[in-house]
Amino acid sequence: MPARLSGRGRADSDAAAQSLPFTGDNVHDDDFTPEQQQHPNLESQTLPRGARAIRAPSNASAAMLSASFSQRTPARSFAHQASHSVADTPQYSSHGVRERSSELASYALDSDTYQERDRRISFADSDAPSSRRSGLTPRGWDASEPRTSLDSYSTDPIEEDNEPESPETVLSAPRHISFGSVLHTRTSPRRGSDHTGNGQAAPSVVVEDTEPYLSSEVTPLLPKARLSRPLPQQKSANGQLLIQSNTATLRRRITNSFEAVQGNLANARRSLVNPKNYTKDAVISGATASLQTLSAVFLGLLLNILDALSYGYILFPLGSSIFSKTGPDGISIFFVSCIVSQLCYSLGLSVFRGGVGSEMIEVVPFFHKMTYSIMARMENESDEAVIATVIVAYCLSSIVTGLIFLALGGFKLGNLVSFFPRHILIGCIGGVGFFLAVTGIEVSARLEGNLNYDLATLHKLFSSDTICLWLLPLSLAILILILRRMVKSPFVLPAFFILVFATFYIIVSGILKLDLQSVRDAGWIFEKPESGVPFYRFYSYFKFGKVDLAALASTIPTMFALSFFGIIHVPINVPALGAAVKEDDVDVNRELIAHGISNTLSGCVGSIQNYLVYANSIMFIANGGDSRVAGFLLAMATTAVWLAGPAMIGYIPVCLVGALIFLLGIELMEEAVWDTFGKCHKLEYLTIVAIVLIMGVYDFVVGIFTGIVLACLSYVVQSSRTPAIRASYSGEVAESTVRRPRADRRYLSQVRGQIRVMKLSGFLFFGTIVSVEESIRALINDVNFLEQPIGFIIVDFSHVTDVDFSSSEGFQRINRILNRKDVKMVISGVSFASKVGQALQNVGLLDTEKGDEDCPPPRVFEDLNMALEACENELLEAFYRHCNSSVRRQKTPPMSINATNAQNSPNASPNSSLRPSLLEPEFQSPRRGAQYLAAATTMREQGTDSISTDQETSQVVPSKWKRFAQPIKIILQTFEDVSSQNEDFWQVLAPYFERKEYPAGTCLYSRGDEPDGFYILEKGRFRAEYAMDQGRFYEVILPGTTCGELPFFSETDRTGTVAAENDSIAWLLTREKYNDLESKHKDVAAELLKVGLKLTKERMDAITSYVLVTA
Repeated sequence: MPARLSGRGRADSDAAAQSLPFTGDNVHDDDFTPEQQQHPNLESQTLPRGARAIRAPSNASAAMLSASFSQRTPARSFAHQASHSVADTPQYSSHGVRERSSELASYALDSDTYQERDRRISFADSDAPSSRRSGLTPRGWDASEPRTSLDSYSTDPIEEDNEPESPETVLSAPRHISFGSVLHTRTSPRRGSDHTGNGQAAPSVVVEDTEPYLSSEVTPLLPKARLSRPLPQQKSANGQLLIQSNTATLRRRITNSFEAVQGNLANARRSLVNPKNYTKDAVISGATASLQTLSAVFLGLLLNILDALSYGYILFPLGSSIFSKTGPDGISIFFVSCIVSQLCYSLGLSVFRGGVGSEMIEVVPFFHKMTYSIMARMENESDEAVIATVIVAYCLSSIVTGLIFLALGGFKLGNLVSFFPRHILIGCIGGVGFFLAVTGIEVSARLEGNLNYDLATLHKLFSSDTICLWLLPLSLAILILILRRMVKSPFVLPAFFILVFATFYIIVSGILKLDLQSVRDAGWIFEKPESGVPFYRFYSYFKFGKVDLAALASTIPTMFALSFFGIIHVPINVPALGAAVKEDDVDVNRELIAHGISNTLSGCVGSIQNYLVYANSIMFIANGGDSRVAGFLLAMATTAVWLAGPAMIGYIPVCLVGALIFLLGIELMEEAVWDTFGKCHKLEYLTIVAIVLIMGVYDFVVGIFTGIVLACLSYVVQSSRTPAIRASYSGEVAESTVRRPRADRRYLSQVRGQIRVMKLSGFLFFGTIVSVEESIRALINDVNFLEQPIGFIIVDFSHVTDVDFSSSEGFQRINRILNRKDVKMVISGVSFASKVGQALQNVGLLDTEKGDEDCPPPRVFEDLNMALEACENELLEAFYRHCNSSVRRQKTPPMSINATNAQNSPNASPNSSLRPSLLEPEFQSPRRGAQYLAAATTMREQGTDSISTDQETSQVVPSKWKRFAQPIKIILQTFEDVSSQNEDFWQVLAPYFERKEYPAGTCLYSRGDEPDGFYILEKGRFRAEYAMDQGRFYEVILPGTTCGELPFFSETDRTGTVAAENDSIAWLLTREKYNDLESKHKDVAAELLKVGLKLTKERMDAITSYVLVTA
């Protein structure tokens, strides 16, 4: 037994009838019979099972009505007015397409007389000069009258009575119902008073229009709110409330950070006074933990000292005479930055309890650039003024960086850096590595000034007294790189440098017994600082009265470049550190605020930028420093070293510091240049190398901006290489889902190749429109055009996200090119309210009022299916125009000079006058020739090469159908190509079909109903809607086709819902009649089953093809 909806089939059908607004463009409520309006229960007596008139939805169900049937009519995204000016939103070209499809089907079935359309509305006969005028003008349209939208025919709201209607209440008053509109409940605005003139209350339910366009890949999954909701506060005209809200958010986040610090201090105080912490077990456990903490603090302190000697020492350009003695001051500034950052992170601003803060060593190249810029502007100023301006610039840059961190964290923009190209960041890292490698040579070789790229510097580097100074630290850096790859331990680095320090003094003092001063003079040990230099000497450089504001202002661009380079660390380091230490509560915005506070405080106390160091934090936490106490102790130990003064610098080997600088420089260069080789696109790798070289050799800021420009160029090149054409299909593959009569299908199968579908995707810009234009030009060049003539090119924008101005102008140019070739451009999948639709309107592509008569604007359709249907209609117009011209030729046949001989010729054909010559002008093109040949073939198949003329209707009627009455006539026409049986065989079937008339808007059956009928449509138009989990799908059913055959023969539930779009006549074969046919005429029933399966197979092929084309 087939699957049934036992006990619920009728109820479900009723529900479906209520919830689906099956109405049509030409439907009025007076199409429903008065009996149906007054007695809704009579519908089951006058209509077959499932064929029910549409009921008026109640308030509860009105909002649930399906909007899927709006696909066949223009989207209702604009005001329903009869006129629109140039500035108004353009209309879709869908007006009348579906009605014309029905008319063309009736011509194929000789039900109506062919009425030739106004040439202004058709663009099928594109080779004729008369057809090159406006292709968007409907029949009967006067140029002086405004254009009428299809939607302007139904603008009045449907008013409801105050009494609540039950779902069973049918429409009681004649109203015009628009097919595809969506009903939903809405409070009607009051006009003048709360009551209408007749004393009734104002209507509370109106008919609203659908959204401006169908759903696509970029539309939100949740619908927009139907009712306006009161907001807690509305944005003012000048945006003050929004600014206040953002400011309050930032203030609240900063306040929360400080409250976290206070909470940690309170917990520490309670822990100190808690007696339970002083028991024996607690003391032993605390001692063990303290030893681990002290071990971690010692390791962290050692790392800070090494970094200070390596990078703090070169904070100022020591090669300049002004700053030659500022090495110790740089170390002191480095320690202050470490102390401030460590206290901020350890006291609760950061989620990482054992996070280690240190100076941001990558900013050193920017500091040198700022210093040289200030020195160039203050060339004639005193050294004190230059130093004061430089150190103020350093501190100001730290404050600027801190404020940027605070803004990013306060406004929750922690992921902003993710939108910046990664290869530019890698190039900047490589540029810093290049600078550090060069600085390592300068520091190790004891060069005076900077490393210049000339022969003199080269001779100096390879002189006998210099080459060993920089080769030894370079060799040590390479050795430690090898050791770190062989031994995966965090103790390798500190142990190695402690060993280098000890070995150096064993060799110098123990083995060679050299005087330290002579070794210092030879450049192997740093110079001793001046005696009595305090640790706070750099504070004496702050002489604000001598600061040159103009020189300070000149460094602002470098400050922002420095800040940009600084902010990239947090969004990169913080998530990586959280994953390494298994910290799950990482908040990048919180860490940004912590960095903002630490950098701002560091600048205010006279120091420079700092950040949470990934490598140092890993080593510190892995060795027992995973506590805020350990971090606090590290800050205290660093303070003690800072207070001890810079005297120890005079005993530090230069090779030790040089090796550290070389190590970091080589690692950064390796990360940027070596690790990315073969992994990046060639243009991206070229960008990385260019940034590294420009930043290292010429200028850091210029290098960053060069990288940005190259990244933009790389993006344009790569994006332009990505094809904007998603797919291109011939009309032989891409066909509409309209079910057409057999004659129309035969003709279209021969000429559908004149339709070309080009599906575009992505963002169309000046780099991709070129390839689109080249592809279209290739389709219409002389060679390809002769091989495959094209009449219509459908450009589908369903998968296009946006269009820039250049691309919009490009489509105007493409339209002109196609019109010169008499090829019509059609646009589908565009919503006028979308960015794509607006872009095309802005360049005037869709402006019909300003359109050139020789180059009319392209026709626009909501979806690809409607565009294909319209193009197929135009091809059918050519076919029936040819038939009509043949009739005219028969009425006034041309006279032959040798008429007698012509009539007596044995080869003469009685209908030779019907055949136009291929040499006539209207057939002198590949397109028209192909259409003529297809029309002639179709006419021969229909009339067996003999065409008779109905003199009363002046219509060509296929002689083999003329003598049959209904329903055998429609049966033979429908089964013509799918059955080899003749009319004598099918004559038995005629009595089993019952003639049914369906007013517009009638629902024949709904999804889930029992398949109790098989329909052959004689007149009118049906629409089938399929609602599946994957989405909705619809198809139009025209006369001369079947409906509901698959569920009927397979005895399965209905898979879709079918309704009459306008007044229709169909022939119904019920289940009882079919069972009777099987019992009396098994051969006819079996042949009918085969026919149904063949028709279903054709529909499945068409639907599958369309689904794949639109995917």
